[in-house]
Amino acid sequence: RSNPQNARYWLLLHLMSDKLKPQDKAYSPETWHTWAKSRYLGCEDFKLPNGKVLAIPKSTAGLNTQEFADYVLKVELFANEHNVFMDDEITA
Repeated sequence: RSNPQNARYWLLLHLMSDKLKPQDKAYSPETWHTWAKSRYLGCEDFKLPNGKVLAIPKSTAGLNTQEFADYVLKVELFANEHNVFMDDEITA
């Protein structure tokens, strides 16, 4: 993925953090990132020594430019459905 793609993605996550408050609770951009990875990329289950299973969201690091663009589009569509738009940053 490209640096401009990554910057745009994190801008979107910051906008979501500023504007989306599910159940009146604010979430950090990092939390939205974890949520988006889990929702759109899925998770891998890891069995811990105590027998519990921990679901870890798949990473965006291995995505190529097109895969990352597709992923970001899904996150942006979710944001748009909740009245968060990238052009909000331009007008702010």
